[in-house]
Amino acid sequence: MKRWLLLAALLLPVIGLGTGIWRNQAALGQAELWRIPITGYDPRDPLRGRFIVFAYAWDVQGSAEQCEAPGGCQLCLEQAGDSVRAIITAKGESCPGRVDLDLSQISLRQPFREGETLAFTSRIFVSETSAPRLEQQLREGPMVVIGARTTDGRLVNRRIEPAR
Repeated sequence: MKRWLLLAALLLPVIGLGTGIWRNQAALGQAELWRIPITGYDPRDPLRGRFIVFAYAWDVQGSAEQCEAPGGCQLCLEQAGDSVRAIITAKGESCPGRVDLDLSQISLRQPFREGETLAFTSRIFVSETSAPRLEQQLREGPMVVIGARTTDGRLVNRRIEPAR
């Protein structure tokens, strides 16, 4: 009897982890892909890890004051030709291209000086071998992040590539 309990106790976390991975992969498999223009830099210092930090270069509409409200905010993405429009709305409002900032780990950076614009920043892990090439490409020309938007509002950054 004790062996069955031990076996069940050992298998339960593995089954839970496997179920979580399966659900996440199923959501990403049905996700809508977006090509979003970005600007960025490559910090690559030992404290931050091997991440490319970037700002989405989308056309932001709406008031950032909604993000400071108790309920928070979300973005509604719309394709506008080769660019992407991000409309700031109150969290919970329905829209076809909803992006939850918290689930997507997107940070809002307020402008420091007059004339600067509001920026939504994120990051993506890159390998040590591809980081210098991506850093150079970010400095030379326009880049896009390929993001998968899931039905629950997560925008998952998949890769960075040159804009076409």
